[in-house]
Amino acid sequence: MKNKIVFIINPIAGKGKGRAVAAEIQNFFAAENVEIELYLTEKEGHATELTTAALALHPDVIVACGGDGTINEIARQLAGKETALGIIPIGSGNGLAAHLNIPKKTQDAMRTILNLNSGKIDAGIMNGNYFFSNIGFGIDAETIFHYSRKKKHSFFGYLSAGIKAVVCFQPKKFKVTVNGFEKSENAYYFLFCSNSNEAGYGISFSPHAKLNDGKLDLLTIKKLNFIKQLKFSLCVLNKSVEKLREAEITRVQSVKLQSGYTRILAQIDGETVFLNQGDIEISVAPNALKVLIPKLDG
Repeated sequence: MKNKIVFIINPIAGKGKGRAVAAEIQNFFAAENVEIELYLTEKEGHATELTTAALALHPDVIVACGGDGTINEIARQLAGKETALGIIPIGSGNGLAAHLNIPKKTQDAMRTILNLNSGKIDAGIMNGNYFFSNIGFGIDAETIFHYSRKKKHSFFGYLSAGIKAVVCFQPKKFKVTVNGFEKSENAYYFLFCSNSNEAGYGISFSPHAKLNDGKLDLLTIKKLNFIKQLKFSLCVLNKSVEKLREAEITRVQSVKLQSGYTRILAQIDGETVFLNQGDIEISVAPNALKVLIPKLDG
């Protein structure tokens, strides 16, 4: 199977766009005389299973066709390996693809795959599990939780989920240790660790984060009153979170979070999860993932 390209497609991503993209991919690469294999996911976690099976055949590239959740499932299996990750963004958020300048148009994204131009990016690690865009334990996790329960995924759906989260969210208490230095325990409105400068839909909580600097950007914001929450929202939309006086941004290699909770709501690369543990350790793995990226002009 050497030199083949494997495509793993989430058929329901992008309001069902995945099925149409599958035919488009087959036609495009057949016209280019490039041999490919193509698989459709059937359930949550299936992309991980398909990636593991494909890796046994040593392909050069495995392409994730979907949103950040699908990309995360596949990329976790590729971290530390020479098989490159390709991306065709067809999900709702597409934060990592945006940071990597992957074209939104399928034809242009396929051309990026065909060019086989690669680079390496860092990965975050949370309690032994990889993430590639961001991880959060505050209002962002609450927002994505409400968003995931909506039938239609769109920017306005995300916005309405955010409004509901503001009403429902209660700041969580954590003791934070950064690069080995312990801070006092506080209740946090926002506790967010990012490898990428995009969180989807053009929204950025960490506009200066870089994918290949060997660091993660940690954003902490303690409990805010309602007026300051509105100001925070405006700063997010303007990509100027650092202008909020209460926002503390630190570039870190490791973070340890300790709490008295036995169940914590978190979001990992735009997908909500419940963690059944109170202690969380986060670190960075430099140059852990090989990805296909557009060639620079000239």
